[in-house]
Amino acid sequence: MQFPALSVMVFFRHDLGYRLLDPLRVFGITVFLVFFGVLAQPGNESAEPIALFYFGICFLVLAIAQRIKRWFQFNRAVRQHSFYIGTSPFAFRWLPAFMHRNRRVARFIDPLFCGLIAFAFYPLSHALTCWLIFSAFCLRAYEYMIHERDRNLDMDSIDGLIHAERQGRTVEQFENVQDARPQNQATGIPTGLGQDVREHIRRRRGK
Repeated sequence: MQFPALSVMVFFRHDLGYRLLDPLRVFGITVFLVFFGVLAQPGNESAEPIALFYFGICFLVLAIAQRIKRWFQFNRAVRQHSFYIGTSPFAFRWLPAFMHRNRRVARFIDPLFCGLIAFAFYPLSHALTCWLIFSAFCLRAYEYMIHERDRNLDMDSIDGLIHAERQGRTVEQFENVQDARPQNQATGIPTGLGQDVREHIRRRRGK
């Protein structure tokens, strides 16, 4: 899901994370698009798969440019998550507040926009249209997966705070309790004779 989604995110999200644009990932997507666009060309002229070739080249250029930009920002100590999946260009300030929460614009509007663009390219290239529609579904699934992961991390943090508070109360409870139980003197095994036994033996010897 990540690879097809990344192939379209590069075009309209301009702040992708540095490690998200890993060269192996970028070149793998490019090689797939280029080879499929070239090898599927014979006998499929009506589908215009060559458009995937140009799409792959544009993707490669934009991905490399963004990675270089992230590197310069990193050297200038700009704080950004290295796997950040980008900000939606449609997150306008005039949108209602609930649209800005939980990445709702990026999760729903961006895949819809990608699907509409796909149908706009249908007269030019059926192959590119199919790829963009597939990428739109992958983008929606990828956004959902990231959203679920982040929500679980937030819940784990809250659960950790609750457990820590409960353990703190338990520790305070046992620290404040005074030990009221009497400490019995340790009794060991007697060694030698007692004082009364010695006096009895001495009296008998004196007789």
